[in-house]
Amino acid sequence: FGEDSAVKMVDWVEENYDSIKETCPVLDLGCGNGHLLLDLAELGFEDLTGIDYSPAAIQLARAVAEDKDLGDVIKYEAVDFLAEKETMEWCTRQAGADGSQGEPKKFMVMLDKGTYDAISLHQKNKRDAAAAAAATANASAEGNADDKEASKAKDDITLAENDGDMEELADRYPKRVAAMMHDDGRLLITSCNWTQPELIQRFAHVFEYDSHLKYPTFTFGGVKGQTISSVIFKKKAN
Repeated sequence: FGEDSAVKMVDWVEENYDSIKETCPVLDLGCGNGHLLLDLAELGFEDLTGIDYSPAAIQLARAVAEDKDLGDVIKYEAVDFLAEKETMEWCTRQAGADGSQGEPKKFMVMLDKGTYDAISLHQKNKRDAAAAAAATANASAEGNADDKEASKAKDDITLAENDGDMEELADRYPKRVAAMMHDDGRLLITSCNWTQPELIQRFAHVFEYDSHLKYPTFTFGGVKGQTISSVIFKKKAN
């Protein structure tokens, strides 16, 4: 992605939410080492949370924040936000920690730099593995593969069919994010795998296009484009 995309994301948050930075709940989806939230904390934002599927990433993010004396400002949690029950329970705990009761916490700003890309790639790899397993199983049935290969292929197919990842993880993402977002909130997603029109189309069942960040463009074959897309979405009205 390069540092430019991170700078643009932080600048956008500051430009749009600086007036409420002490109370604006910000959530970094797939926070990694937490650099986006570190930059926002240094700008005075105080309600900052980062979640990641990887406990190791959360451990690193916490260590970096502590090293910069920001451990009390930023909360990092290991959460699989694509799992509905786990996510809602976590949001409810966050509301309780903030002194609220009943409803799960909702976030005004949600940031994603590369997480949707990773989820999409993971889903594609699962599909490719299932297709390869099916091909091996078919070859075995025709006598072109040994018993060991056939057994492994059957196991791979069963695993793929039983794995929730086959339930279109990338399609589940918008719904899970929307459930955590304040009705007036915004999602800023930065991708190097999907173009702006593709992101808008893939999120259209839950979100509406709001705006986008601009990057240098290039022209190839008479078509103008850019290597990175950063799109801001708002929730569709009920």
